Amino acid sequence: MKGPLLTKLRLLMASTAIVSSLFISCKKDYSAEDVPIPPVVKDYNLILRFSAVVDTNELEFGKTYRNYFRESYSVSAFKFYIHGIEMINTDSGKVFRTSADKYFLVDFADSTTTILKLSVLPYKYNRIGFTVGVDSARNVSGAQTGALDPAKGMFWTWNTGYIMAKLEGNSGSAAGGKFEYHIGGFSGPDNVIKKPILLFPFGETIDMKPDKVSEIIVTANISNWFYNPHDLKFSENPVCTTPGPLARQIAENYSKMFTVVSVRNE
Repeated sequence: MKGPLLTKLRLLMASTAIVSSLFISCKKDYSAEDVPIPPVVKDYNLILRFSAVVDTNELEFGKTYRNYFRESYSVSAFKFYIHGIEMINTDSGKVFRTSADKYFLVDFADSTTTILKLSVLPYKYNRIGFTVGVDSARNVSGAQTGALDPAKGMFWTWNTGYIMAKLEGNSGSAAGGKFEYHIGGFSGPDNVIKKPILLFPFGETIDMKPDKVSEIIVTANISNWFYNPHDLKFSENPVCTTPGPLARQIAENYSKMFTVVSVRNE
């Protein structure tokens, strides 16, 4: 009996080996390159990019420029708050408003703050608007977090409220050789909060599509701080660090510094 039993056992073992060999040979060897990569899901579909310029030249900190009155100067700090961004279609009258509670501090000393990533309703738009500054409710709510953190250097501890825009630098025309404009004030006739609405260049539009990212590039021209409608000379007013008529006039000037220079549809 041992002979036939041993023969059957050997045949069974051989059959198992053949099946195992076939299974292994049919199994696909997956490499890292074969593993499918899940699609990247973006939480934004619009990039708003700010660029600081002096007339047609990109701003360089420490470089010497001349203002409208031929006074030489260089810039050491340039930043401002924006919020309440709106995408506008003047043909249809449609307006998409982002959250008014979302604040951005655009600081040209930190390039990461000059690129804003937004989630906007896909549609066709031909204008963009936003508020420059911090609204009255936030100004009387004390020190806050995020972009409104006092550590950002844009909060007056001596006079409750935020600096809406700041421009600092050096000028031989200024007493002491320096200029300092910290523009604030949120109530009454000297309110400096501004709401510019900007046209797109050459009648262009942003035609936003689902799952696509569009881009708008906006320049902020420092030259506009110094004139139109009010003359601002370093020799006469090198410092403005309190709310009042001068701060209001400077804000009326810089509210015109923004220009949309490019729009792009993906």
